[in-house]
Amino acid sequence: MRIEASEFLVLGAGVAGLAAAAELGPRARVLERDGRPGGLVRTECFGGYWFDRVLHLLHFQDAGLRAFCQELLGGVLAPCPPEAWVETQAGTARFPLQFHLAGLEPETRRRCLQGVLAAAAAPEPGTDHRPAYDEYLARSFGEPLCELFYHPYNRKQWKRPLGELVPGGQTWNLQRPSADDALCGARGIVNPSRSYNADGFYPRPPRDAPVRGMEVLARALAARAADLRLGCAVVEVDPGRQTVFAVEKGERVAYRYERACLCTLPLPHAIAASADAPDDLRRAAAGLQHNAVLSAAFCVRGPRPEGTGLWRYYADESLCFTRLIFMTEFDPLNAPPDGWGLLAEIPVRPGEPRPPDTEILATARRDAGRAGVLGPDAEVIDARLMVADPAYVVFTRGSEETAAACRAHLARGRIAALGRYGRWEYSSMAQALGQGLRWARTVSAGDPWAEGDA
Repeated sequence: MRIEASEFLVLGAGVAGLAAAAELGPRARVLERDGRPGGLVRTECFGGYWFDRVLHLLHFQDAGLRAFCQELLGGVLAPCPPEAWVETQAGTARFPLQFHLAGLEPETRRRCLQGVLAAAAAPEPGTDHRPAYDEYLARSFGEPLCELFYHPYNRKQWKRPLGELVPGGQTWNLQRPSADDALCGARGIVNPSRSYNADGFYPRPPRDAPVRGMEVLARALAARAADLRLGCAVVEVDPGRQTVFAVEKGERVAYRYERACLCTLPLPHAIAASADAPDDLRRAAAGLQHNAVLSAAFCVRGPRPEGTGLWRYYADESLCFTRLIFMTEFDPLNAPPDGWGLLAEIPVRPGEPRPPDTEILATARRDAGRAGVLGPDAEVIDARLMVADPAYVVFTRGSEETAAACRAHLARGRIAALGRYGRWEYSSMAQALGQGLRWARTVSAGDPWAEGDA
Protein backbone atom coordinates (compact mmCIF):
# COMPACT_ATOMS: atom_id res chain seq x y z
CA MET A 1 0.00 0.00 0.00
CA ARG A 2 1.32 3.40 -0.97
CA ILE A 3 1.75 5.96 1.82
CA GLU A 4 1.83 9.70 1.16
CA ALA A 5 2.23 12.59 3.58
CA SER A 6 1.38 16.26 3.42
CA GLU A 7 1.23 19.12 5.85
CA PHE A 8 -2.55 19.53 5.48
CA LEU A 9 -5.20 17.24 4.08
CA VAL A 10 -8.61 18.31 2.72
CA LEU A 11 -11.39 15.75 2.29
CA GLY A 12 -13.89 16.82 -0.37
CA ALA A 13 -13.63 19.39 -3.16
CA GLY A 14 -16.76 21.39 -2.40
CA VAL A 15 -16.34 25.13 -2.01
CA ALA A 16 -15.23 24.93 1.65
CA GLY A 17 -12.47 22.47 0.82
CA LEU A 18 -11.46 24.22 -2.39
CA ALA A 19 -11.26 27.59 -0.63
CA ALA A 20 -8.96 26.13 2.02
CA ALA A 21 -6.79 24.46 -0.61
CA ALA A 22 -6.60 27.66 -2.66
CA GLU A 23 -5.37 29.51 0.41
CA LEU A 24 -2.84 26.85 1.52
CA GLY A 25 -1.39 26.16 -1.94
CA PRO A 26 1.25 23.38 -2.09
CA ARG A 27 0.93 22.71 1.64
CA ALA A 28 -2.45 20.98 1.15
CA ARG A 29 -3.63 17.91 -0.69
CA VAL A 30 -7.32 17.52 -1.64
CA LEU A 31 -9.05 14.14 -1.98
CA GLU A 32 -12.29 14.16 -4.01
CA ARG A 33 -14.38 11.11 -4.94
CA ASP A 34 -15.95 12.60 -8.06
CA GLY A 35 -14.28 13.28 -11.36
CA ARG A 36 -15.10 17.00 -11.18
CA PRO A 37 -14.52 19.47 -8.34
CA GLY A 38 -17.25 21.58 -6.81
CA GLY A 39 -19.61 19.16 -5.05
CA LEU A 40 -23.10 20.65 -5.36
CA VAL A 41 -21.60 23.82 -6.81
CA ARG A 42 -21.56 22.43 -10.32
CA THR A 43 -23.43 23.49 -13.45
CA GLU A 44 -24.66 21.08 -16.12
CA CYS A 45 -25.13 21.94 -19.81
CA PHE A 46 -27.83 20.28 -21.92
CA GLY A 47 -27.74 21.39 -25.55
CA GLY A 48 -26.62 24.94 -24.77
CA TYR A 49 -28.87 25.29 -21.69
CA TRP A 50 -27.01 25.69 -18.38
CA PHE A 51 -28.42 24.58 -15.02
CA ASP A 52 -26.92 24.80 -11.54
CA ARG A 53 -27.59 21.55 -9.72
CA VAL A 54 -29.53 23.51 -7.09
CA LEU A 55 -30.19 27.22 -6.69
CA HIS A 56 -26.94 29.10 -6.04
CA LEU A 57 -26.41 32.79 -5.37
CA LEU A 58 -23.59 34.43 -3.43
CA HIS A 59 -24.68 36.57 -0.46
CA PHE A 60 -21.83 38.32 1.31
CA GLN A 61 -22.05 39.25 4.99
CA ASP A 62 -18.27 39.64 5.15
CA ALA A 63 -16.47 42.34 3.17
CA GLY A 64 -13.25 40.33 3.15
CA LEU A 65 -14.95 37.31 1.60
CA ARG A 66 -16.55 39.50 -1.02
CA ALA A 67 -13.16 41.00 -1.89
CA PHE A 68 -11.65 37.51 -2.12
CA CYS A 69 -14.33 36.33 -4.58
CA GLN A 70 -14.12 39.51 -6.67
CA GLU A 71 -10.35 39.15 -6.93
CA LEU A 72 -10.75 35.46 -7.78
CA LEU A 73 -13.34 35.99 -10.52
CA GLY A 74 -12.58 39.55 -11.61
CA GLY A 75 -15.28 41.22 -13.65
CA VAL A 76 -17.07 37.90 -14.17
CA LEU A 77 -18.77 38.16 -10.74
CA ALA A 78 -21.77 40.39 -11.42
CA PRO A 79 -24.43 41.91 -9.14
CA CYS A 80 -27.60 39.84 -9.25
CA PRO A 81 -30.25 41.34 -6.93
CA PRO A 82 -32.24 38.42 -5.48
CA GLU A 83 -35.76 39.23 -6.62
CA ALA A 84 -38.00 36.33 -5.58
CA TRP A 85 -41.74 35.88 -5.22
CA VAL A 86 -44.14 33.82 -3.14
CA GLU A 87 -47.22 32.22 -4.72
CA THR A 88 -50.18 31.65 -2.38
CA GLN A 89 -53.92 31.04 -2.79
CA ALA A 90 -54.45 34.66 -1.68
CA GLY A 91 -52.14 36.26 -4.22
CA THR A 92 -48.50 36.72 -5.20
CA ALA A 93 -46.18 38.72 -2.97
CA ARG A 94 -42.51 39.63 -2.92
CA PHE A 95 -40.21 37.46 -0.82
CA PRO A 96 -39.76 37.58 2.20
CA LEU A 97 -43.56 37.44 2.51
CA GLN A 98 -43.76 38.83 6.05
CA PHE A 99 -42.24 42.10 4.78
CA HIS A 100 -44.49 42.39 1.70
CA LEU A 101 -48.06 41.65 2.75
CA ALA A 102 -49.41 44.25 0.28
CA GLY A 103 -49.35 41.60 -2.46
CA LEU A 104 -52.11 39.59 -0.75
CA GLU A 105 -55.84 40.08 -1.27
CA PRO A 106 -57.29 42.59 1.25
CA GLU A 107 -59.00 40.32 3.80
CA THR A 108 -56.09 37.88 3.95
CA ARG A 109 -53.68 40.80 4.20
CA ARG A 110 -55.64 42.18 7.16
CA ARG A 111 -55.66 38.84 9.00
CA CYS A 112 -51.98 38.20 8.31
CA LEU A 113 -51.03 41.68 9.47
CA GLN A 114 -52.96 41.20 12.71
CA GLY A 115 -51.18 37.89 13.27
CA VAL A 116 -47.73 39.35 12.56
CA LEU A 117 -48.40 42.31 14.90
CA ALA A 118 -49.60 39.97 17.66
CA ALA A 119 -46.49 37.80 17.22
CA ALA A 120 -44.23 40.86 17.33
CA ALA A 121 -45.86 42.01 20.58
CA ALA A 122 -45.86 38.61 22.32
CA PRO A 123 -43.26 37.95 25.02
CA GLU A 124 -40.47 35.54 24.24
CA PRO A 125 -40.92 32.06 25.75
CA GLY A 126 -38.66 31.05 28.61
CA THR A 127 -35.26 29.66 27.80
CA ASP A 128 -36.32 26.26 29.17
CA HIS A 129 -38.99 25.94 26.49
CA ARG A 130 -37.89 24.76 23.06
CA PRO A 131 -40.95 24.65 20.84
CA ALA A 132 -41.52 22.36 17.91
CA TYR A 133 -40.90 23.95 14.53
CA ASP A 134 -44.57 24.61 13.74
CA GLU A 135 -44.99 26.47 17.04
CA TYR A 136 -41.78 28.41 16.41
CA LEU A 137 -43.06 29.57 13.03
CA ALA A 138 -46.42 30.60 14.50
CA ARG A 139 -44.69 32.56 17.28
CA SER A 140 -42.54 34.30 14.68
CA PHE A 141 -45.12 35.18 12.01
CA GLY A 142 -48.59 34.59 13.49
CA GLU A 143 -51.07 31.82 12.76
CA PRO A 144 -52.75 33.34 9.65
CA LEU A 145 -49.47 33.74 7.74
CA CYS A 146 -48.41 30.25 8.78
CA GLU A 147 -51.71 28.78 7.58
CA LEU A 148 -51.32 30.60 4.28
CA PHE A 149 -47.67 29.89 3.57
CA TYR A 150 -45.14 28.91 6.22
CA HIS A 151 -46.72 25.67 7.43
CA PRO A 152 -47.65 24.18 4.03
CA TYR A 153 -44.39 25.30 2.44
CA ASN A 154 -42.29 23.81 5.25
CA ARG A 155 -44.25 20.55 5.18
CA LYS A 156 -43.25 20.26 1.52
CA GLN A 157 -39.68 21.32 2.26
CA TRP A 158 -38.99 18.93 5.14
CA LYS A 159 -41.32 16.04 4.15
CA ARG A 160 -42.17 15.45 7.81
CA PRO A 161 -44.76 16.63 10.33
CA LEU A 162 -43.47 19.97 11.62
CA GLY A 163 -44.17 18.87 15.18
CA GLU A 164 -41.30 16.35 14.81
CA LEU A 165 -38.81 19.11 13.98
CA VAL A 166 -37.22 21.74 16.19
CA PRO A 167 -35.93 25.23 15.37
CA GLY A 168 -32.20 24.97 14.98
CA GLY A 169 -29.64 25.91 12.40
CA GLN A 170 -32.35 26.32 9.75
CA THR A 171 -33.74 29.52 11.36
CA TRP A 172 -30.88 31.99 10.81
CA ASN A 173 -32.42 33.25 7.55
CA LEU A 174 -35.99 33.60 8.92
CA GLN A 175 -36.40 37.24 9.83
CA ARG A 176 -39.06 38.09 12.39
CA PRO A 177 -40.52 41.48 11.38
CA SER A 178 -41.07 44.33 13.81
CA ALA A 179 -44.49 46.01 13.95
CA ASP A 180 -43.15 48.83 11.78
CA ASP A 181 -41.75 46.32 9.27
CA ALA A 182 -45.12 44.63 8.96
CA LEU A 183 -47.10 47.86 8.67
CA CYS A 184 -44.77 49.19 5.96
CA GLY A 185 -45.06 45.94 4.02
CA ALA A 186 -48.85 45.84 4.29
CA ARG A 187 -49.03 49.36 2.85
CA GLY A 188 -46.71 48.57 -0.02
CA ILE A 189 -43.98 50.88 1.27
CA VAL A 190 -40.40 49.93 0.42
CA ASN A 191 -39.21 48.39 3.64
CA PRO A 192 -36.06 49.80 5.24
CA SER A 193 -35.14 46.42 6.73
CA ARG A 194 -32.68 44.27 4.84
CA SER A 195 -32.91 40.52 4.77
CA TYR A 196 -29.83 38.32 4.99
CA ASN A 197 -29.79 37.99 1.21
CA ALA A 198 -30.61 41.56 0.19
CA ASP A 199 -27.55 41.59 -2.10
CA GLY A 200 -26.65 38.82 -4.50
CA PHE A 201 -23.82 38.02 -6.93
CA TYR A 202 -23.59 35.48 -9.74
CA PRO A 203 -20.91 34.69 -12.37
CA ARG A 204 -21.62 36.03 -15.85
CA PRO A 205 -18.69 34.98 -18.04
CA PRO A 206 -18.34 35.91 -21.74
CA ARG A 207 -20.54 34.19 -24.33
CA ASP A 208 -17.78 31.81 -25.46
CA ALA A 209 -16.79 30.69 -21.92
CA PRO A 210 -16.33 26.89 -21.60
CA VAL A 211 -18.29 26.79 -18.34
CA ARG A 212 -21.14 28.91 -16.97
CA GLY A 213 -23.16 29.17 -13.79
CA MET A 214 -21.83 28.89 -10.28
CA GLU A 215 -19.36 26.23 -11.34
CA VAL A 216 -17.27 29.16 -12.60
CA LEU A 217 -16.51 29.84 -8.93
CA ALA A 218 -15.70 26.20 -8.17
CA ARG A 219 -13.38 25.94 -11.19
CA ALA A 220 -11.55 29.16 -10.24
CA LEU A 221 -10.95 27.85 -6.73
CA ALA A 222 -9.85 24.44 -8.04
CA ALA A 223 -7.32 26.13 -10.35
CA ARG A 224 -5.54 27.45 -7.24
CA ALA A 225 -5.39 24.05 -5.53
CA ALA A 226 -1.85 22.76 -5.99
CA ASP A 227 -2.65 19.05 -5.41
CA LEU A 228 -6.22 18.04 -6.26
CA ARG A 229 -6.80 14.28 -6.47
CA LEU A 230 -10.03 13.58 -8.36
CA GLY A 231 -11.51 10.08 -8.41
CA CYS A 232 -10.05 9.49 -4.95
CA ALA A 233 -12.70 8.06 -2.59
CA VAL A 234 -12.14 8.19 1.16
CA VAL A 235 -12.95 4.81 2.74
CA GLU A 236 -11.50 5.13 6.27
CA VAL A 237 -10.50 7.91 8.62
CA ASP A 238 -8.10 7.16 11.48
CA PRO A 239 -7.95 10.27 13.71
CA GLY A 240 -5.66 8.55 16.22
CA ARG A 241 -2.93 7.99 13.61
CA GLN A 242 -3.74 11.18 11.66
CA THR A 243 -4.21 9.06 8.56
CA VAL A 244 -6.91 8.81 5.91
CA PHE A 245 -7.28 5.79 3.63
CA ALA A 246 -8.64 6.24 0.13
CA VAL A 247 -9.08 4.24 -3.05
CA GLU A 248 -7.51 5.90 -6.08
CA LYS A 249 -7.57 4.14 -9.47
CA GLY A 250 -8.29 0.85 -7.72
CA GLU A 251 -5.35 1.21 -5.32
CA ARG A 252 -5.71 1.70 -1.56
CA VAL A 253 -3.55 4.64 -0.50
CA ALA A 254 -2.76 5.93 3.00
CA TYR A 255 -2.62 9.72 3.25
CA ARG A 256 -1.06 11.09 6.42
CA TYR A 257 -1.56 14.68 7.51
CA GLU A 258 1.25 16.13 9.59
CA ARG A 259 -0.63 19.09 11.06
CA ALA A 260 -4.37 19.15 10.40
CA CYS A 261 -7.18 17.82 8.24
CA LEU A 262 -10.29 19.58 6.95
CA CYS A 263 -13.25 17.22 6.44
CA THR A 264 -16.24 18.33 4.37
CA LEU A 265 -17.64 14.82 3.94
CA PRO A 266 -21.19 14.41 5.28
CA LEU A 267 -20.76 14.07 9.05
CA PRO A 268 -22.57 10.71 9.39
CA HIS A 269 -20.31 9.28 6.66
CA ALA A 270 -17.19 10.61 8.38
CA ILE A 271 -18.15 8.97 11.67
CA ALA A 272 -19.07 5.70 9.96
CA ALA A 273 -15.60 5.72 8.35
CA SER A 274 -13.82 6.67 11.59
CA ALA A 275 -11.67 3.78 12.83
CA ASP A 276 -11.96 4.67 16.52
CA ALA A 277 -15.49 6.08 16.83
CA PRO A 278 -17.37 4.59 19.81
CA ASP A 279 -20.34 2.38 18.94
CA ASP A 280 -22.85 4.68 20.64
CA LEU A 281 -21.58 7.63 18.60
CA ARG A 282 -21.83 5.59 15.39
CA ARG A 283 -25.44 4.72 16.18
CA ALA A 284 -26.30 8.33 17.01
CA ALA A 285 -24.61 9.62 13.83
CA ALA A 286 -26.44 7.05 11.72
CA GLY A 287 -29.70 8.47 13.10
CA LEU A 288 -29.04 12.00 11.81
CA GLN A 289 -31.64 12.81 9.16
CA HIS A 290 -31.60 14.74 5.91
CA ASN A 291 -33.58 15.33 2.73
CA ALA A 292 -32.49 14.98 -0.85
CA VAL A 293 -33.55 17.31 -3.68
CA LEU A 294 -34.48 16.26 -7.20
CA SER A 295 -33.82 19.12 -9.61
CA ALA A 296 -35.94 18.84 -12.75
CA ALA A 297 -34.29 20.83 -15.56
CA PHE A 298 -36.40 21.88 -18.56
CA CYS A 299 -34.89 23.32 -21.74
CA VAL A 300 -37.61 25.53 -23.25
CA ARG A 301 -37.55 26.99 -26.75
CA GLY A 302 -39.50 30.20 -27.18
CA PRO A 303 -39.86 33.72 -25.77
CA ARG A 304 -38.59 34.20 -22.23
CA PRO A 305 -41.25 34.91 -19.59
CA GLU A 306 -41.20 38.37 -18.02
CA GLY A 307 -41.57 39.41 -14.40
CA THR A 308 -40.74 36.00 -12.97
CA GLY A 309 -37.93 37.10 -10.67
CA LEU A 310 -35.02 34.75 -10.11
CA TRP A 311 -37.21 32.18 -8.40
CA ARG A 312 -40.71 31.66 -7.01
CA TYR A 313 -41.90 29.76 -3.92
CA TYR A 314 -45.11 27.69 -4.00
CA ALA A 315 -47.23 26.95 -0.93
CA ASP A 316 -49.66 24.67 -2.79
CA GLU A 317 -48.97 21.18 -1.42
CA SER A 318 -50.51 19.54 -4.50
CA LEU A 319 -47.56 20.85 -6.56
CA CYS A 320 -44.53 18.56 -6.40
CA PHE A 321 -41.96 21.36 -6.22
CA THR A 322 -41.19 23.94 -3.54
CA ARG A 323 -39.82 26.51 -5.97
CA LEU A 324 -39.20 27.21 -9.63
CA ILE A 325 -35.92 28.79 -10.72
CA PHE A 326 -35.45 30.79 -13.93
CA MET A 327 -31.85 30.27 -15.04
CA THR A 328 -31.67 33.07 -17.64
CA GLU A 329 -32.62 35.59 -14.93
CA PHE A 330 -29.31 34.77 -13.26
CA ASP A 331 -27.38 35.05 -16.51
CA PRO A 332 -29.07 35.77 -19.89
CA LEU A 333 -26.44 33.57 -21.55
CA ASN A 334 -27.49 30.48 -19.58
CA ALA A 335 -29.62 29.51 -22.61
CA PRO A 336 -29.60 30.13 -26.36
CA PRO A 337 -31.16 33.46 -27.43
CA ASP A 338 -34.38 31.73 -28.51
CA GLY A 339 -34.91 29.84 -25.25
CA TRP A 340 -34.79 29.70 -21.46
CA GLY A 341 -34.17 27.18 -18.71
CA LEU A 342 -36.53 26.25 -15.87
CA LEU A 343 -35.39 24.35 -12.78
CA ALA A 344 -37.91 22.78 -10.39
CA GLU A 345 -36.70 21.76 -6.92
CA ILE A 346 -38.46 18.68 -5.50
CA PRO A 347 -37.53 17.61 -1.93
CA VAL A 348 -37.70 13.88 -1.15
CA ARG A 349 -36.89 11.67 1.82
CA PRO A 350 -33.87 9.47 1.04
CA GLY A 351 -34.50 5.77 0.84
CA GLU A 352 -38.20 6.08 0.11
CA PRO A 353 -39.38 4.49 -3.16
CA ARG A 354 -39.86 6.99 -5.94
CA PRO A 355 -41.20 6.79 -9.49
CA PRO A 356 -38.92 6.51 -12.54
CA ASP A 357 -37.19 9.72 -13.64
CA THR A 358 -39.47 10.03 -16.68
CA GLU A 359 -42.54 10.02 -14.44
CA ILE A 360 -41.03 12.59 -12.05
CA LEU A 361 -40.22 14.86 -14.99
CA ALA A 362 -43.71 14.45 -16.42
CA THR A 363 -45.26 15.37 -13.05
CA ALA A 364 -43.01 18.42 -12.68
CA ARG A 365 -43.85 19.50 -16.24
CA ARG A 366 -47.57 19.14 -15.56
CA ASP A 367 -47.35 21.00 -12.24
CA ALA A 368 -45.33 23.83 -13.80
CA GLY A 369 -48.21 24.16 -16.26
CA ARG A 370 -50.73 24.26 -13.40
CA ALA A 371 -48.62 26.99 -11.80
CA GLY A 372 -48.94 29.04 -15.00
CA VAL A 373 -45.26 28.85 -15.93
CA LEU A 374 -45.19 26.19 -18.66
CA GLY A 375 -48.30 26.55 -20.75
CA PRO A 376 -49.63 23.73 -22.97
CA ASP A 377 -47.91 25.27 -25.98
CA ALA A 378 -44.49 25.55 -24.31
CA GLU A 379 -41.91 23.73 -26.41
CA VAL A 380 -39.81 21.68 -23.98
CA ILE A 381 -37.01 20.32 -26.12
CA ASP A 382 -35.18 18.46 -23.36
CA ALA A 383 -35.72 17.53 -19.70
CA ARG A 384 -33.22 16.04 -17.25
CA LEU A 385 -33.28 15.09 -13.57
CA MET A 386 -30.37 15.85 -11.23
CA VAL A 387 -30.09 14.53 -7.66
CA ALA A 388 -28.58 16.29 -4.63
CA ASP A 389 -28.22 13.86 -1.72
CA PRO A 390 -27.77 15.09 0.94
CA ALA A 391 -29.36 18.48 0.32
CA TYR A 392 -31.08 19.72 3.50
CA VAL A 393 -30.08 18.75 7.02
CA VAL A 394 -33.14 17.92 9.16
CA PHE A 395 -33.20 19.22 12.74
CA THR A 396 -34.86 16.96 15.30
CA ARG A 397 -34.57 16.88 19.08
CA GLY A 398 -31.00 16.01 19.98
CA SER A 399 -29.63 16.22 16.44
CA GLU A 400 -27.51 19.31 17.03
CA GLU A 401 -26.05 17.77 20.19
CA THR A 402 -25.23 14.60 18.25
CA ALA A 403 -23.55 16.61 15.49
CA ALA A 404 -21.49 18.51 18.08
CA ALA A 405 -20.36 15.22 19.65
CA CYS A 406 -19.37 13.89 16.22
CA ARG A 407 -17.34 17.03 15.46
CA ALA A 408 -15.65 16.81 18.85
CA HIS A 409 -14.64 13.20 18.19
CA LEU A 410 -12.99 14.15 14.91
CA ALA A 411 -11.38 17.18 16.51
CA ARG A 412 -9.39 14.94 18.85
CA GLY A 413 -7.55 13.74 15.77
CA ARG A 414 -6.98 17.29 14.47
CA ILE A 415 -9.81 16.96 11.98
CA ALA A 416 -11.98 20.06 11.52
CA ALA A 417 -15.45 19.24 10.19
CA LEU A 418 -16.65 22.18 8.08
CA GLY A 419 -19.16 23.08 5.39
CA ARG A 420 -22.91 22.43 5.37
CA TYR A 421 -22.55 18.66 5.48
CA GLY A 422 -19.25 18.47 7.35
CA ARG A 423 -20.72 20.43 10.26
CA TRP A 424 -24.22 19.01 9.55
CA GLU A 425 -25.96 22.38 9.49
CA TYR A 426 -28.10 24.64 7.31
CA SER A 427 -25.72 27.18 5.82
CA SER A 428 -25.25 29.11 2.60
CA MET A 429 -22.58 28.63 -0.03
CA ALA A 430 -20.87 31.87 1.03
CA GLN A 431 -20.81 30.69 4.66
CA ALA A 432 -19.17 27.40 3.66
CA LEU A 433 -16.67 29.27 1.52
CA GLY A 434 -15.84 31.58 4.44
CA GLN A 435 -15.41 28.64 6.81
CA GLY A 436 -12.81 27.06 4.55
CA LEU A 437 -10.90 30.30 4.13
CA ARG A 438 -10.87 31.08 7.86
CA TRP A 439 -9.69 27.58 8.70
CA ALA A 440 -6.83 27.77 6.19
CA ARG A 441 -5.75 31.18 7.42
CA THR A 442 -5.84 30.05 11.03
CA VAL A 443 -3.67 26.99 10.50
CA SER A 444 -1.42 28.88 8.12
CA ALA A 445 -0.82 31.56 10.74
CA GLY A 446 0.80 29.04 13.05
CA ASP A 447 -1.98 27.46 15.06
CA PRO A 448 -1.35 23.71 15.20
CA TRP A 449 -4.88 23.19 13.92
CA ALA A 450 -8.28 24.81 13.88
CA GLU A 451 -11.43 23.12 15.14
CA GLY A 452 -14.61 23.52 13.11
CA ASP A 453 -16.48 25.06 16.04
CA ALA A 454 -13.78 27.69 16.68
